[in-house]
Parts: sequence; structure tokens; C-alpha cells
Amino acid sequence: MDKTVKIALQEFKMNFARKEYKFFAFVLPGLLLAITIILAISGLQFSTMQFELMKQSYYFFAFPSTIAMVFSLAIFLSANFMLQGIAKEKENKILEILVSSVSFKQLLTGKILGLSMLGLIQFFAWVIVGVLTIFLIAPEIFEEIFSSFLGTQVIILYFLFFILGYLLYASLLASIGVLTETRSQAQQIGTMLTGFVLIPALSTMFITSNSTGLYSQLITFFPLTAPITAMIRIFLGTMTPLDIVLSLGILCITTAVIIYVTAKLFRAEILMYGKKFSIRSMIYFVIKG
Repeated sequence: MDKTVKIALQEFKMNFARKEYKFFAFVLPGLLLAITIILAISGLQFSTMQFELMKQSYYFFAFPSTIAMVFSLAIFLSANFMLQGIAKEKENKILEILVSSVSFKQLLTGKILGLSMLGLIQFFAWVIVGVLTIFLIAPEIFEEIFSSFLGTQVIILYFLFFILGYLLYASLLASIGVLTETRSQAQQIGTMLTGFVLIPALSTMFITSNSTGLYSQLITFFPLTAPITAMIRIFLGTMTPLDIVLSLGILCITTAVIIYVTAKLFRAEILMYGKKFSIRSMIYFVIKG
């Protein structure tokens, strides 16, 4: 079996067993589905007309806010496993042993693939629960959405923004794990960085009230906030095809560059064993390393 696949499977199995992952990927959506079933049995249902009236309510932002928070935490949780793993391996001197048997590219690719599988399981678990929730308590809306290509289109777009957002943050956190000396230091910097993924969720009220304004446009195209902001605007129906193409394009380019830089830093970390990175050495290894 290819070494990259072995690393991916090992990373997947190790992190799949984590209690925090199982709680967020299975227990939490399971609880939501159970509550939905209870509400449906009790006779609670929303019609299309009621939903349109709710859109005019001041508290309507709670819907996109919930979506944003769920996927923000999904990206944060899975990507953070990358940071913890690399920081631990570096601190325990395991990273040097690993790269003696596999290439830098195989190691990084395997880790990203393994954690991507975890992220995809979370994504589809929440999507399935979301679809079932709409089906049980808003059958009219479900029929309206999924009788056409609209529902499938939204899921595809959510998937693209989610997976690109995950790859972006996983790569960034991997580079932080390589550059820092201890796990505590890596965790502190990583927490500050992943705060960006929560900005759209915390700004949902402003985005909902003016989803085509300057602020909404800026965080739609800024890579660190783009994935969740795009999801909110897709839900609101204010994301134009041009916005989607531009946002996805910027995310793809940014993610590819960061993965490339992270791979270079992986290699530099081994070559500079026992030494600290400087800005000059980082630039040298990224360009010529």
C-alpha cells in the first residue's frame, strides 16, 4: 500500500477515536435529530408562508447563524487535530523519525487526506440531519427545495466551500505546528488564527441585514473568512454566480500556495534541526528549498 495512504489511514483512525470528534460528528447531530423527531410527532410544522414571514423577523439571523456556527466548529475541530498532531510529533522528536522513512510530500499529503476524511464525515452527518430536519418539520419547504436542482446545488456549493476551508486551515495550522517549539505555543497561535473562522458566525446579524454590503463582500473574498461567509450568503440567496466563482477561485489559489509553503517548511524543519526559524531562513527555504 502506498505510504501516503497508510499515513492517511493512521491519521484517520487515531483522530476518529477522539471523544470530542465523536461528540461533534455523531452525538450532537443525533441529539438535534431526536429533538426534531419529537417536535414533528407533537405536530410542529412550518409552511412556506410561515417561513416567508419569519424572514421578515428581526430574529431570522438565528438560522444562518446556526449554520455558520456548526460548520465553523467542524472546520476548527478537524483542522486543529493537524496542529496538535504535528506539534506533538515535533516536541517528542517523532517528526524526524517519520521523514526518515517517508518523503515530506507523502507525510503532509497523508495527514491532510486522513483529516479530510474526518471532516467529510462531519459535513455529511450535519447535512443529512439538516435535510431530515427540513423534511420532518417543513415538508412544504422540503418539496419546494428538493423537487428542483436547488437543493443539490446548495449542498454541492456547501461541500466545496467546506472542504476548501478545511484544507486552508489544516495547512495553515500544520505550518504553525512546524514553526513553533512547543505544543502550548502552537496551540496559542493556532487559537488566534482559527478565530478568523468564527468571525462570519459572530457577524451573522450584520451579514443578514446587508448581505451585499461592503463588509459582507470583503469577508466573502478574504480567504480566512470566505468559506463560512459564502455559506451564509448562499442560504440567504444573495451570492451571485460571479461571487461564487471569485470566492472559490481565491480560496483554491490561496490553499494551493499555503500547502506548497507548508511542504517546504516541513523539509526545512528537518534540515534546520535544533535551530530556530527566522524570516530570512523561511523565505530562503520556501523559494529555493
